[in-house]
Amino acid sequence: MADPSIHYLTLEEMKEICFSLVQELLQFTEPVPEFETRFPEKLESILETSQQTFNNVELYPTIFSKAACYYYFIIKNHPFLNGNKRLAIVATYVFLRINGYKLSVPLQTMYSFAVRVANSTVDHKKEFQEVELFIKRYTNKL
Repeated sequence: MADPSIHYLTLEEMKEICFSLVQELLQFTEPVPEFETRFPEKLESILETSQQTFNNVELYPTIFSKAACYYYFIIKNHPFLNGNKRLAIVATYVFLRINGYKLSVPLQTMYSFAVRVANSTVDHKKEFQEVELFIKRYTNKL
């Protein structure tokens, strides 16, 4: 069973992230596509990933592994036509913030890391662990 003390991102919150936060916080030349143009099966699956269990044991037991799910899987699974890296960054930030953590990393460092994750294809388990460690390094409890 997923940790009930954790607030997981909902579909409605992702919609809000798409419409307002990305537009306000991350100014790039290409707009984020309309939320309705997403690939629903991909996004909804990503939103459930951090809550997965096997034999009543959480597959992603720490706040950092849960945050890494949003960051890594939004980037790698492309649930939107465009803007996946930007959405991954903001979704990760929002998830941590609403759970009492602050992600403090320079935007360019975060975006450069997202580009590296997007371009990697060798070892997904190792890549995910790198994302988790990156998030842990730059996250503090509020």
